[in-house]
Amino acid sequence: MTEFEQMQIEQLKRIADVLEDINGTLIGMGGDIEALGECVETAPPRYVGGREHHFLRIGGSVDAGV
Repeated sequence: MTEFEQMQIEQLKRIADVLEDINGTLIGMGGDIEALGECVETAPPRYVGGREHHFLRIGGSVDAGV
């Protein structure tokens, strides 16, 4: 094996490692994205000037700890 071929193999291994990391991150985000999907609401056209609009509904509370 030539030095050039060895260098190519090492580069391909690094690329494969990065792609595996990206894949793992995307899989981990899948649950979060699905949960966000439950927060998307639709405003009917009659309420927003004739066009349907989608918006993110965020709710909750804040505890001051007092």
